Amino acid sequence: MQTYSEAALRKSFINCTKGASQRINIPKEVLSTDWANEIFLSWTDPKSPQNAYVVAETSKGLQGLVMERKKAPAKGGARMCQFCLTLNSSTGVSLMSIPTAKSSKENYGSIGTYICTDLECVAYTLGKKKPEGIRQMEESLTQDEKIARLLENVQGLIARIEESLKK
Repeated sequence: MQTYSEAALRKSFINCTKGASQRINIPKEVLSTDWANEIFLSWTDPKSPQNAYVVAETSKGLQGLVMERKKAPAKGGARMCQFCLTLNSSTGVSLMSIPTAKSSKENYGSIGTYICTDLECVAYTLGKKKPEGIRQMEESLTQDEKIARLLENVQGLIARIEESLKK
């Protein structure tokens, strides 16, 4: 079983200060997750549900993002998650704002992307969960290709944020 320590998870966050990473609420179930069964980790802070986190293994090691969920209009229509490409109802996908400055002393900036509100992209990709009431597009990709695409999308966003932090 492959797991990461709490210290390793806290150190992985690239878009917050060391002090801010120490204040992140990491649930016990996240710490005991077997990485062999996961593509990446994601969770919502139970004490502050507008805060969400994503951690993935990249070519540079373990890297994570601190995100803030923005209120989306609950008007009709379907929306697509930019990680897993799952179609969800308008409330099933949220705009996540990802800060691109480590502290408020720096010029504030952020990058936004639409991600499944429940952060269950891994379950959707593996076919363990399906959104209710939304017909999904037929795909010709194999399960392994879908997993590779999901990981590539997550790693691509992390790389994009990392590049923005260098500016």
